[in-house]
Amino acid sequence: MDSVNKRPFGVLVLGALAVAIAIVRGLLGLQLLGVAVFGDIQFEGGGVFWTGLLTLIVAIIYLAVGWALWSMRPWALIFTMIMAVFGLVDAMFVLIATGSIAYGLAAAALPAFLLWYTSREDIRDAFADAESDRYSSNPQATGDSDTATPPPTS
Repeated sequence: MDSVNKRPFGVLVLGALAVAIAIVRGLLGLQLLGVAVFGDIQFEGGGVFWTGLLTLIVAIIYLAVGWALWSMRPWALIFTMIMAVFGLVDAMFVLIATGSIAYGLAAAALPAFLLWYTSREDIRDAFADAESDRYSSNPQATGDSDTATPPPTS
């Protein structure tokens, strides 16, 4: 069975959201760089260029993660878990900065859900199965020299 058919729906949604965020961040980065202007916005200051450049880099990272989630790459699952932990730490800072438990809990809700979802055994197994399918369909990727095609001789 193909790994695409075994992709959990939540992973599909996370991948699509990552690509959507990449598009929005990319457009924002282009706007900050002055390449594309959407509306009557004036930017001034030396930091705007660097902010636009960093925003484009973040867009590229989100695009890579979206593709990796879509194609069930295990590093994307690990990356999502790490970012969820960062989100929980950020929620703690929101709680401290605002002094409001409601704001802290609201900021922690999505990262906590992501960490729970990506830690589930069925999700981890789906990524492991997709990775093993990928390597079993490509003998050269495993380093198995018995099934690998020898190099041509001249």
